[in-house]
Amino acid sequence: MEETMQEKMEREIRESMERLYPKAPDHLYNKMQVEFYSCNYEKKSVTLRFPIQSWELNHMATMHGGLIAAAIDTTCGVIVRSVSKNQIIPTINLNVNYLSPGMAQDALLVTAKTDRAGQRICSVHAQCCSQKTGQLIATATANFMIAGS
Repeated sequence: MEETMQEKMEREIRESMERLYPKAPDHLYNKMQVEFYSCNYEKKSVTLRFPIQSWELNHMATMHGGLIAAAIDTTCGVIVRSVSKNQIIPTINLNVNYLSPGMAQDALLVTAKTDRAGQRICSVHAQCCSQKTGQLIATATANFMIAGS
């Protein structure tokens, strides 16, 4: 049976994450326990899951904003690699709007969607939500350079 475009996209994203993300236990991707959650070929989007852990909490007992931004940047990078078919895709800019706190004992579901994929620049937007409540935690826009494969 032939693989659908949706199945191919999911397989390629999972393989890319496995191949590119360092295995060292103290590396940020491992510490944040990033997981593939879903993707949508038609919408050119991907969702990753990030459990909120105690080490990620700030003095207000909510997830540190820098780690929310890291989760968003990581998810945006995954969809840019998928649509551009390139591995070298540095972030040019990332604009994050924080709307509500990420709480302990919850997880972030970060969905990134491609707005425009050109030959040199890829523009995306993202939403970060609470897995427990569905509440919007942050939104973002980002641009990535398509630097090579």
